[in-house]
Amino acid sequence: MKTIQFIAVLTSILIVTSCNKPKKDDQYGSVVPPVETYQYPSDSTTINKWIANDNFKAMYKHSWYVWKHLTSSVEGGKLTYQTWASPQQILDKMNNPTKNEFMGLRFNKPNQFGHAKLKQTDFDDTDIVEVVAYNPSAEKYAVDNKIFYLSTLKAMQTGEYSQIPEFPHDAITIKPVYKVITQNSVSSEGIYTMAAWHGPEYKDKGYPEKEWKSCIHVDTNASTKSNPNGRLDYECNNVTAENTFYLNDFIHFSIDKSLADSYNSSNNITDPTKQAKEGDIALLVGMHVGTKEIKRWVWQTFWWSATPDTPSIPSSDDIASARSGIGLSNQARHYAMDIAYSMVIPAQPYVGGKNEGELVIGFNPYLESGFGNDVFDAKTSYVYSNGAKIETNLGTMSNCMSCHMSAAVNTAVSVNSNVSSPPYVGDTYLSYKDSIFQKRLMLDFAWSIQSNIDTLK
Repeated sequence: MKTIQFIAVLTSILIVTSCNKPKKDDQYGSVVPPVETYQYPSDSTTINKWIANDNFKAMYKHSWYVWKHLTSSVEGGKLTYQTWASPQQILDKMNNPTKNEFMGLRFNKPNQFGHAKLKQTDFDDTDIVEVVAYNPSAEKYAVDNKIFYLSTLKAMQTGEYSQIPEFPHDAITIKPVYKVITQNSVSSEGIYTMAAWHGPEYKDKGYPEKEWKSCIHVDTNASTKSNPNGRLDYECNNVTAENTFYLNDFIHFSIDKSLADSYNSSNNITDPTKQAKEGDIALLVGMHVGTKEIKRWVWQTFWWSATPDTPSIPSSDDIASARSGIGLSNQARHYAMDIAYSMVIPAQPYVGGKNEGELVIGFNPYLESGFGNDVFDAKTSYVYSNGAKIETNLGTMSNCMSCHMSAAVNTAVSVNSNVSSPPYVGDTYLSYKDSIFQKRLMLDFAWSIQSNIDTLK
């Protein structure tokens, strides 16, 4: 178990993101402040200066602007991110260039659950699903470079250390995570109850949703109501006005038959009374977002929060206050955010740096919180801070950049084998010449390539 010294050091680290709290942003649903303009994509020099100078205010603002870009409405009533293609769809287009119609979107279990070799039953209480997607720039890159073909990757793996060509500067990859409100999961009053994040507990075996013991209730009846900043139900069965939310408080949409069928198959739901059906509602509960604005990508993650004005760790009041002036929709404002613009502070060079400094914790409660220390490589999951070695082999001690940098495959063996890809790492500094990349092909931080390789091409 974690020692008292570890907890003390961890507490001091977490204070970094929670001290000097500004006045809470109370603009939701009232007077809208002037909308500020933040360039996307920003040039790498600008972002790297923010990182070097610990300019968190600029980083927070920029990532909220990325969120606005993703959640802005476009023609047809969809949000920008909902118009992007999944790797499966891109592969379908690549393999069938003369087709007039291509496969629809499909839900999948989050890839890291399988990569981490977790049992399906570990997450049966959540039944969450994801749809990884590439923006048009990333899609064009994938097609032009035939990046999902095993033959292409084999040709790229040369020498002791190999890398694929880098994604273009304006590429974005996302992993939206959903809960689907099936008919059997709604009470006779139309109430759907779901787990909602209240903050981490640092357990060696992880902290999955079924242990949170904190819930909210969603009134699925047609309504124009909203609850912009409510409360959690720590009994999970006591419905009140404060812990009741509405569809207007979520980014959500009605699923089609393709999504319903894929939801049922990915969750192994065979009972017709429990299966998802066309017309059921999908609630967005989280999203990882990577933007290729710097060499190691800019990482931000979002999750639905009952208290978005005062979000729980790993977010902070500082991060929430940075939303002011961005002009988010009411639904998009209901999400908390965390960022990882570096692996440690101060940021280390691409090669030859030190695994020392302040931790940079960046994880999504709906994706990584359930990961225990048996999921991570203990030999590489640590950071030295103020002379103390801090183990980071927990999902709640992980970092988006560290995790995604380890995306790599050895094309000389089966890409689905246990030895093809490196193990997961928690927050830690990785060099481009780290030993875990020897005799492997680095995938430019894109685990989505590893999980969508067409071995017949």
